[in-house]
Amino acid sequence: MRKIYKSIITILITSIIFLPYSQAQDYTTFNLPEGAKARLGKGFIQDIAYSPNGSQIAVASSIGVWLYDAETGAEVSLLSGHRNAVRAVAFSPDWSTVAAGGGVGEDYTIRLWDTNTGKQIEVLIGHPSDVRSLSFSPDGLSLVSSGDDNIIRLWDLGSGELKISLKGHKEKIYSVAFSSDSRTIASGSWDKTVRLWDVITGEQKKKLIGHTEWIMSVVFSADGQMVASASWDNTIRLWDANSGKQIRTYNEQKSRMNSVMFSPDGRTLVSGGHGIIALWDTQTGEKKHTFPVNPNGYYDAIYSPDGKTLVSTGWGGMIDLWDVNTGINKLTITGHGDAIRSIVYSPNGKTLASACGRDIWLWDVENKKHKMNIPISIQGINSVAISPKNRTLAGGSWNGDIWLWDTETGRQILTLKGHTDDITSVTFSPDGKTLASTSADHTIRVWDAIAGEQLHILKEEDGRAHSVTFSPDGRTLVSGGFNGVTRLWQVSTGNHIMTLPIKNSNGFSIDYSADGKTIISSGFGIQCWDIETGKQYELSHFSDETDDFPEIDDMMSKFIAVSSDGKFVAEGSDNGNIRLWDYETSELKRTFSGHKWAVSSGVFSPDGRTLATASNDGTILLWDVP
Repeated sequence: MRKIYKSIITILITSIIFLPYSQAQDYTTFNLPEGAKARLGKGFIQDIAYSPNGSQIAVASSIGVWLYDAETGAEVSLLSGHRNAVRAVAFSPDWSTVAAGGGVGEDYTIRLWDTNTGKQIEVLIGHPSDVRSLSFSPDGLSLVSSGDDNIIRLWDLGSGELKISLKGHKEKIYSVAFSSDSRTIASGSWDKTVRLWDVITGEQKKKLIGHTEWIMSVVFSADGQMVASASWDNTIRLWDANSGKQIRTYNEQKSRMNSVMFSPDGRTLVSGGHGIIALWDTQTGEKKHTFPVNPNGYYDAIYSPDGKTLVSTGWGGMIDLWDVNTGINKLTITGHGDAIRSIVYSPNGKTLASACGRDIWLWDVENKKHKMNIPISIQGINSVAISPKNRTLAGGSWNGDIWLWDTETGRQILTLKGHTDDITSVTFSPDGKTLASTSADHTIRVWDAIAGEQLHILKEEDGRAHSVTFSPDGRTLVSGGFNGVTRLWQVSTGNHIMTLPIKNSNGFSIDYSADGKTIISSGFGIQCWDIETGKQYELSHFSDETDDFPEIDDMMSKFIAVSSDGKFVAEGSDNGNIRLWDYETSELKRTFSGHKWAVSSGVFSPDGRTLATASNDGTILLWDVP
C-alpha cells in the first residue's frame, strides 16, 4: 500500500512541477521583451533534438529554444537568454537539462536550462565564434561542443569547467557525437574528414578519409560499433568505429546531405538532404523509403527514442512528424519561417502581411493567429503592400516580377512584368488605383493596379532607388535611392519635379508626414525636408561616438514609419533596436529592444496604438505605443 501512496504522491508532485507548461498557453506571449504585447512567428530553425523519454522536441531557432509536446505539437516553452540566434541544441540523457549553443552575433555561449522549471542553470564560456554542434555523454558527466573555430571542447558538467580542447581539424566542425560508452567522440568537419577522439587522453584515435566535400553530420550507432557521416558530396558513408575502415557508401546523386541518424536498433539510417528524406538499410545499403517533401528544400531528420517516429525540418520552416512504418505524416508544427523583409497593415487594421522568404504570411492581428500562407515557389519576396480597399495584396519579388493577390482567397490576380532585377519597394496610391515600384535595375515604375498595365518608367540613373511612396493626395511620388538622392515625380506624367538635397540620407526608407507637408527620410538618423520652405532638419541622429551604435550599419536607420495621427515617427536599425520619437518635440519617447537580428521593416496600426516591427530573426513584434 505504501508503494501505491508513494506513486500517487510522485504523480501529484510531477503534475505540480509541470503545471505551468502543461496548461494551454498563448505562445505569442512567451518571454516577450519589455514593451511588447505579442510576437508573431517563431524565428527560423537551426537544429532539432528529441528528448530521451520521447515527450518533447527541442528546436534551436533564431530567437531561442522552443520546446514542443511531441504528441500534440503544442508549444511548451521558449527558453531565451542568448543575445542572438541559437545554432545547436541537445538534451541530457536523463532529460533534466537542455543545452544550447549560440551564434550569428556576439553571444557564442553555451547555456544550460532546467527542463522542469525552464530556468537557466549554467553558462559555459569559451567559444570565440558560432557553436555548431552539442552532444551529452551517455553517462551524463560531460558535454562536447564544436563550432567555427576548428576546435572541439569537452566540458565537465559537474563543475561547468572546460576539461580539454581537441585540436586537429583544419576547418569548421559542424557535428560531434559521443559513443555509447562515453569513451569516444566522433567529429565531422568542413575539412572533409571524420575524426575519432579518446575522451580521457584527448588524443586522435582515427582519421576517416573518403568524403570529397564538407561533412555536415556524424553519429554513432547505439552499440558504438559504427559511425555514419553525411556530406555535401551527395553521400552518406558508414564506417567501422574500431578499425576506421569504410563499410559502405550511400549515394544520393545530386542531393547534398545535411543530416544522418541511426534507428535505435541500428538496422536503418535516416538521412536528410536537398529535397529528400530517406531511410536506408544498414546491412544491404538499399534505400527502403522516401518521404514526400518539397524538392527545393533542405531537410534534417531525427528518430524518436522508440524508433517509431521521424521528426524533420525543412521547407517553409515546418516541423513534420512521420510514422516510420507507414510513411504517413502524423503531425505538422507551423510558425517557424525565414527572415522577414517587409510588413504592412491592412487599412482596417485587422490583418498584417509579411514577406517571409519564399512565402507571404497573413496574420489575424486581433486573435494573433496565422490566417493564410501564400507560397511564392522558388522566388522570394522583398516588399509587400495592401490596397486601401483591403482586398489586394502586392508583392515584389527577387526576380523583378510583381504579383497581386486577393487577400481573402489568396488567389493570384495579376503579374506585373517589366523590372529586370530585385524589387526593393512596392506601394499603392491612396485611392488604390495605382501602384509604384522600385528596383535594383535603377528604375521606378508606375502601374495601373486594376488593369496591370505599365504607365511610366522613371529612371534613377545615379543609383538604385530603394524606396518609394505616394503623397497623401496621390499626385506626387517621392523616391529614395542608395546614393542618398531623394527625388519628386509627378504621378500623372512621370515627369521629374525636383531633386532634394537631403544630407545624411541613404534612402532605405522614405515617407511623408501625416499632413503631407514634410518628407521624412532614413539615414544616420531621421532627416526631414519641409516642402514649402525647403528647410532641412534632423529629427534624430546617430552619433559615431555613441557606444550603443558602434558599427556603421548599426547607425543607419533601416526603416522609418509615421503614425497616422502624425504624433510619432519610429526608426529601426541593424542592432535590433527601435526608437520612437515625438514628431512635434523631437523628444525620444521610447527605445524598444528585443529583436535578435536587424530590424528590416516597421509600420503603425491604423489607430496608432500599436507599432509592428519585423526582423531578419524571422519574427514580428507588436509594441504598445505610449
